[in-house]
Amino acid sequence: MSQTPTLDILNDIQSAALNNAAPLPLRETAQLDWQGVGFQVGGLRLVSPLGEVSEVLTLPRLASLPGVKSWVLGVANVRGRLIPIVDLHEFLGLTSTLPRAQWRVLVVEDEDLIAGFVVEQSLGIQHFLEEALDEADMHVHASIKPYTRGVFRDGGQVFFEAHLKLILRDDRFFDVAERTEQKG
Repeated sequence: MSQTPTLDILNDIQSAALNNAAPLPLRETAQLDWQGVGFQVGGLRLVSPLGEVSEVLTLPRLASLPGVKSWVLGVANVRGRLIPIVDLHEFLGLTSTLPRAQWRVLVVEDEDLIAGFVVEQSLGIQHFLEEALDEADMHVHASIKPYTRGVFRDGGQVFFEAHLKLILRDDRFFDVAERTEQKG
C-alpha cells in the first residue's frame, strides 16, 4: 500500500530541508554572548551583568528618611519588602539628563544587602560578544571607574560594564548619615 500524495510531499520537504540545512557551528568556533541590563546615568550608557539586577521598576512611592544624605531618596515597600532607594546620579556626582518620568529603579541584591538604584532610563537587555570587552580603554568619569571593568563598543555606541553589587559593598554606601554641625 503506497502512502498518500500528501505524505509523499511532506517527506520530500523534510528530506530537502535536512539535506540543505546549514551545519551547526563547531563548539570552538561559536562566539560567546555576554548579556546585561543596559541603563543610563548622567548621560552615560552602562550595562550590568544580567544576574546582578533582579528587577526593573518605575519609581515607587517613597517614605523619606530624616537625617540621611541627599542621595538616599527614602525607602519603598516593594511586595512587602522595605528597600532603600538611592539616586545613583547623586551618589556618583553626576547630573541627570532626562526627565523624572523616564527614571527607573534597578533592584540589586547581594546576599544580605538590597537596594534600588535610580537611573535615568532602562535600556533593556544588551548583547555583546564577550571578547568585545575592552578593559584597557577606560575613559570614564572618575566616580564610576571603581565600579566598572571595561567598555563594550557596538555600532558606534559605548556601554561601560558596571557592577552595581560593588556599590552595595562600598564603605561610602554605608555612610548615609548626614553630618550636622553641633553648636557648642
